[in-house]
This record gives sequence, C-alpha cells and structure tokens, in this order.
Amino acid sequence: MRIIVEAGGTKCKWGLTGSRTRTIETIGFNPNCGHTDGLLGIAQAVAEVAENEVESVLYFGAGCGNRQNQELVCDTLSKVFANATIKVCSDLEGAAIALFGREHGIAAILGTGASAGVYNGCNIIQQAPSLGYLLGDEGSGAYLGKTLIQKVLRSELSDEICRKFWDFAKSTPSELIHNIYMSASANSLLASFAPFLSENIGNEQIKAIVTNGIAEFDKKHIKVLNHTDLPLGFVGGIAHQFSDMLKHHFSNQGFEIKILKDAYSELMKNSI
Repeated sequence: MRIIVEAGGTKCKWGLTGSRTRTIETIGFNPNCGHTDGLLGIAQAVAEVAENEVESVLYFGAGCGNRQNQELVCDTLSKVFANATIKVCSDLEGAAIALFGREHGIAAILGTGASAGVYNGCNIIQQAPSLGYLLGDEGSGAYLGKTLIQKVLRSELSDEICRKFWDFAKSTPSELIHNIYMSASANSLLASFAPFLSENIGNEQIKAIVTNGIAEFDKKHIKVLNHTDLPLGFVGGIAHQFSDMLKHHFSNQGFEIKILKDAYSELMKNSI
C-alpha cells in the first residue's frame, strides 16, 4: 500500500492506495506552526485504518520547503510507518504537479498560507519568499482574516459589517484576541474568518480587503518572479473562494489562469 498526502495548514488529505483507494481527511499540520506530536497522532490514526502494510509515503506539506522541516516530518512519519520509504516535498511542489504535470508554469498556493514559484516540469526552480503568516503570506486566508479582524477591532468598518462579524465570530473582542494569541494554530484560526469575507463580498469595504490582499500577493509573490510568459495556476481554498477576483486581476496582466480548490485529486492521478 502507498500513501499520498496533501497536507495544508488547516486540513490534510491522506490517499491510501491498495486493493481500493481510500481518502482520509484530518486536521492540518505545518511544522512551522505546530509540534510534531500533532502529526504523529494524525499518522497513527491513519495507520490504524490501513488495510495492508504501508510500503511508501509521499508527503506534500505546508512548511516543508526546507530540508530541516522535511527531515523533521520524515522522522516523525517513520515512527509510524517504520518499513516504508518516505519522501517529503513542499506543498508548492505538489501544487505544481497538480496544475501543470510535466509542463512549465508558475504554481501558486492561496489557502491558509501563500506561496508561489516557477516550475520547469520537474522542479520548482525559483520561489518568492513566503515567510509564514506572521511575516508574510500576503493574500492568504490567515492574512485576509488578520486584516479583517484588525479593521473590526479598530472600528474601521461600518457598524453593520461589525455587527455581522461579531455574530459570525460568536465571541467578544477580548475573547477573540485571547484565543488568537493562545492558539496553537493561530494561522488556521485567522483563516477561519475568510468565509465571512466571501459571504459579504458584495460590501465595498469587504471587497477592498480581498482586492488589496490579491494585489499584495501579486506584488510579493508573482511580480518578483518576472515570468509573465508562463501560465499561472492556483491551488487552495482562498483561490477557489475568490476565483473571479483572481481571474480578473491576473487576466488583465495577460496571464492564462488555472485554479484548483486542492491538489489532491491530481496528485493521486499523477503520483500513483
């Protein structure tokens, strides 16, 4: 049996291939934002439902763009799948494979986090620094959620939008601030407010938050790559939710656009 994993900051999909293919969905994991005990527990739960011995694990994960985190995740998975060959790649590599297969393009992720890079059909050969949700991730769910919360807490949005927000949040300002700062996965918590933006996108103030987020993503992640000659593809829940706005922004710059809600289905096809 082989396992193929698409691991984001909010959720993971584990594809178990054997006599039949099964998909198990779990909470997400990012080694930059959580302790490996979380991943260990998730992997143990997956192993319990595996029908046969696992021979290999191919893991595409958020926060796995450097060797240190790749080794950290690999070591954690090897504690559960002791006899398996384990390969850990970045989520951006997974997005590129899902979007372009063996063709060239610019692969971008807009989900809980954000990243982008130039793909040559085999590898990511150039990448803009994403820096994570505290220092970067412009345009991501965490970035948009943080911007929304800042504007609500500073009374920079209309009374109507603020009332709707607190109904959505089901908390007081002090409770919300406490929960964010005490959360073990603050990036996912911030991103959980992105649906509020989607539900209220008809409001000009809300639309401006998303529009500015897309513009910042373009500035920090796409323009710095300097490859307007390549097609541009997006993977992620934020890209899917705001697909029309993304297409409008980047089509005006001459890009050919492709958007996938997640990479999982294509990874299962291209990696088995």
